[in-house]
Amino acid sequence: MVGQVEITRAAPRRRRRLRGCAWGCGGTIVLFLLLVALLLALLSKVPTSYPPAARPIEPPSPADYAAAGLDGFGSPYLGHTGSWDGKGGALWGRSKAADLDLEVGMGLRWTFMPVYWRAMEPDGPADLSKGVPEAWQALDAFVIEAEKRKLNVLMQAPVVGGNAGGPPDWAGRREPDKSAPADMEAAAALAGKLAARYAPGGTLAVREGWGDRYGGRAWDLDNEPESYRTCWSGQAGDYAEFAAKSAALIKRADPRAVIALPACTGGGHAAKWIEPALDAHRLAGSPEYRRRGAAHSVGPVADVISFHIYEGLDSMFADRTVERVFGEVRDVFEAWETGATGFHYPRKREYWHTEGNFDFLGILSAARRAAWRIQFFTRAFAAGVRKVCVMDASAPEQAAVRAYVRALPWPFPMRPADGEVKVLRGSAAALRHPDGDEPGAGRVWVLWAVADTGDARVEVPVVREQVTLIQVDGTTTVRQAAGGRLTVDLKGDRKMAPPILVVDRPTGGP
Repeated sequence: MVGQVEITRAAPRRRRRLRGCAWGCGGTIVLFLLLVALLLALLSKVPTSYPPAARPIEPPSPADYAAAGLDGFGSPYLGHTGSWDGKGGALWGRSKAADLDLEVGMGLRWTFMPVYWRAMEPDGPADLSKGVPEAWQALDAFVIEAEKRKLNVLMQAPVVGGNAGGPPDWAGRREPDKSAPADMEAAAALAGKLAARYAPGGTLAVREGWGDRYGGRAWDLDNEPESYRTCWSGQAGDYAEFAAKSAALIKRADPRAVIALPACTGGGHAAKWIEPALDAHRLAGSPEYRRRGAAHSVGPVADVISFHIYEGLDSMFADRTVERVFGEVRDVFEAWETGATGFHYPRKREYWHTEGNFDFLGILSAARRAAWRIQFFTRAFAAGVRKVCVMDASAPEQAAVRAYVRALPWPFPMRPADGEVKVLRGSAAALRHPDGDEPGAGRVWVLWAVADTGDARVEVPVVREQVTLIQVDGTTTVRQAAGGRLTVDLKGDRKMAPPILVVDRPTGGP
């Protein structure tokens, strides 16, 4: 009887525990699902507005790039496709040929290759006079494949931190877990060796019979040095030393080399790191850098200011558009033009977007990302960005890029033109590229409905009786204009409306 009473009392306790466990497990699952939903909502967020650049930089001239002496060097579209092993291949040593073919298929004239110090010199400085190590042979093969496809290479090299993992062990570190090597001269020496081998007229070009016609002439020094993985955090001065010494040896090998930096992220903290890299006399760096007392600044070193932005990912909590990020980086470089005695430099005009797509995770739909490509190009060029990255484009995005590049191989100038079109319904953005200033010169309009405002209809002034409309997927239609005006219907979208290119040229086509 006593045992039966104990069993009777224990049963409700077990049921309560089971109910508690069920509620706890269920609550955990619900919380997890809510967190996933919140994350997806944040990752699929688009900027709420796209204010134009307050002070656009004047557009370049094709002649600005003639000094490089390389076919296609002036093209403003930078290919950046696939993965890398830091020594000429994709991850796990796969060939980059397929990625290069995708870039050619989009009409691009540039590709990209990061070169990791650890990969190129794992056991000590390479002496190429005694033979070409396997890693260098792999990088040779990549450059040869790029030359076959007439692709200029933006060589991000040397990469010390980030995916490269920091300096090789033999070079030491000025501080644990950071990028500044104890042997800074060895890092710079690698830059010089890379330029001597891969520049136009360099060792590889001579061997392959290219002469001065082909080679790597653009060098982006390290990757996101202010924040990404192993980085130069708290070592802005050390980075400036690395940049100055590397650039000097690159230009000794190739006086026409173009030095790009600092390749910072677009998240809003870059300017705070760039400033001490410009303010030479602050000696803002590692204890060893301060002990040495030799001032360095990235200002006089840079021919090009490079920056990254993932416009969707960077806008999770606040609007971080290309115009805004470009403006922040530009402001800090202009503020320090004469700020550090002995390190003055002329105003920078070349700003290149060298990494970034919408969000790298593909949360936004492919159709919307394709529409974003065209909007992003147009807004960036209007702001004064001279080169824009085409990173990891899906098939619909590739079609959009191909159509845009074909219509606008030289998109400068790109001018805001909201006041030049008549909006008949809804709300629309309008920008215009003139082929020239003479009367009757061709022009290309880029039009889209403002997000979350529904469909739009605009009336566009045109010169020709027949004009060509290009859709995001690359399909074209020929339209007849009446009285110098053309009515264009624009499809709306809650997040990213698809643009239309209106090509008003003598031939009627792109």
